[in-house]
Amino acid sequence: MGFISSLFGCGQENRKSENKSDSINPLITKPVENISATDDQKERRAKSEKVCESNGVPIYKNPNSLFIAPEKELELRTKDEIVDRAIALLYLGLKSEGLEQVHLDKMEEDYGVSSKLSPSEKEYAYSTNPTNQQRTDANWRYESLHVLLWSLGYIDELIYPNQMCNVADDVKIIYELGPDKFRTQSKLRSKAEILDQADLILRLDWACVSARVKNEVAPGGLNSSVVYERHYALNWLIKYLNQDWDNISTDT
Repeated sequence: MGFISSLFGCGQENRKSENKSDSINPLITKPVENISATDDQKERRAKSEKVCESNGVPIYKNPNSLFIAPEKELELRTKDEIVDRAIALLYLGLKSEGLEQVHLDKMEEDYGVSSKLSPSEKEYAYSTNPTNQQRTDANWRYESLHVLLWSLGYIDELIYPNQMCNVADDVKIIYELGPDKFRTQSKLRSKAEILDQADLILRLDWACVSARVKNEVAPGGLNSSVVYERHYALNWLIKYLNQDWDNISTDT
């Protein structure tokens, strides 16, 4: 695993200078809905809005829309699905760092990566001449990986998304455990914990998108790309609209 130590530092810098394309940061697309919110939806929204207020982030005012599904209706991704997805995102991130092919091949052999990649990911993973945008997008997926590691119990909390995750720490979690222990030692968080984060990120992303529409900077010091990646991963975790990984919507 010594080769891993030479990678870190470059990926974070790459992401500071390159943003995700507009096609991956969509504008507000979901129409306003009239929702009769359940008690847990109302309570979750109230907690999220306190976080927004404490950080100077605007709050969505319509009380009858912009809700995450109630807990009783939710089915999370399984632990094995999340572990597989984390391994896929790790591989993509390491490729985006420029990890030598011999090491990528070893990871493929040890972790069975190919069966875990989505169709779109395979296009990038096995391309000998990927575009700069593909590399940048794959590198930003480290932020989605960070969410998955949190959902599996390897990260204590998801801090306020005003800065990028520590890639080195996240990669070490998987590499130090290896494929078998990483899977068996994973402990999926509760629906309530994951829904709390899904509700919060929905509201933070709404604020970021609203600011972008007005040609303003993201409020509250938020890193809008980090927010987007968290929103993407959390919507996948809660099976939002039952969409597969390549087609996750981050409606706001």
